[in-house]
Amino acid sequence: MNFFPVITVADVGHFFLIFTRIAALVFFFPVLSNKAVPIILKVGFSLLLALLFFNLVPAIPGTPLFGRSLAEIGLALLSEMVIGMLVGLLAGFVFGAVQTAGQLIGFQMSFAMANVVDPVTSMQVPLIAQFYYMLAMLLFLAFGAHRWVFKALAESFNMIPLAGFGPGVGMLDLMLRYSSALFSTAIKIAAPLMAALLLSDVSLGVVARTAPQMNIFIVGMPLKILLGMLLMAFTFTHLSTMLAGLFRLLFNDIMLLLRIAGGG
Repeated sequence: MNFFPVITVADVGHFFLIFTRIAALVFFFPVLSNKAVPIILKVGFSLLLALLFFNLVPAIPGTPLFGRSLAEIGLALLSEMVIGMLVGLLAGFVFGAVQTAGQLIGFQMSFAMANVVDPVTSMQVPLIAQFYYMLAMLLFLAFGAHRWVFKALAESFNMIPLAGFGPGVGMLDLMLRYSSALFSTAIKIAAPLMAALLLSDVSLGVVARTAPQMNIFIVGMPLKILLGMLLMAFTFTHLSTMLAGLFRLLFNDIMLLLRIAGGG
């Protein structure tokens, strides 16, 4: 099979629609959208995938893309872009929940003022939140979840023909469910550490009442940081197991989103 075809002028529209869907996914999916990844690499990767999918994806029926009106061309390209953006947004909710969990833990550990620049958003985020976000990305790759994304991308061309995107009835419900579950998922991830650190605050309060000569602020801050670091190490198995379940659920919901968008 010829994976690198010679693209004629008549096939440019077909190729450009495939490239638009793939590029939107690459530029909006959390792991791939990282600003540490050069733009030229993202574009080159999108072009490579578009070439690989070119012979496997049926062309749009009827008039070729660039033989249609300007409005039809813009609508077709926009529909392909929206597919990739929705998949990236769905995954962004999962990684956002992990980052929010890290922010809650960092606040309990007295790291609320320790901020670093997030390379994805170019905004300052708490140190522990950024650590959890980077850890989630590493686990995403370690679990092989990126292969599920490429599988969903391949299936999307079967479920949603080129220029065949249509907002389904359940699409808004799915996106609202994910956005509303962001904070509750963050609480579930951070709950063990938040509970332990809360108990440490209570213990330090008791010590402050029984031994008022002790400067509890000087002792308490490094103690909470040390306790938080130890708890983060001990709960790593819990975090990895929970993230594995979230990534599997994400793949199932991406496939559900594609079925809804394809009218299935």
